[in-house]
Amino acid sequence: MKLPVTTFEKIGDFKNVIESMSIEAQSPTEFLAALERIGIGSYVTEEGHLMIRYWQIGAEDFVPPEQASIIRTSRPLPDQGDNMDWLSKNLQTIRQEYGGKWVAVYNERIVASSSTLPDLMNQIEEYDRPLITLIPAGPVIWTFTYAL
Repeated sequence: MKLPVTTFEKIGDFKNVIESMSIEAQSPTEFLAALERIGIGSYVTEEGHLMIRYWQIGAEDFVPPEQASIIRTSRPLPDQGDNMDWLSKNLQTIRQEYGGKWVAVYNERIVASSSTLPDLMNQIEEYDRPLITLIPAGPVIWTFTYAL
């Protein structure tokens, strides 16, 4: 599975666009709907972390786990939902070893890692559609507010 360099550049551009967005929302549910309206896939893990496409951790502790279970019942499970839940549950441990690196998760385990996305892609040709994500070196805080 080889992707052109422009694909990797677009991933960085996409992250910059999301970080510069201002979305008015009264609740996490409205915020998720706003992301959906502008074509950004999102998923709330069992732990309450927000994952965004290109399935990257968009916020940690986005909502409490009780609220996460409510949100999750009203949203479809994405293809990589099991891998994202596993990653979310094990994020602190994974961050210790892989912080700042790209990883490929397959069947709820890390099968490859690299400091660059092109190198990672070359390592995982044998896997069918693994979850590819950058593990943040530190906590991910998304600063937005909504009225309670």
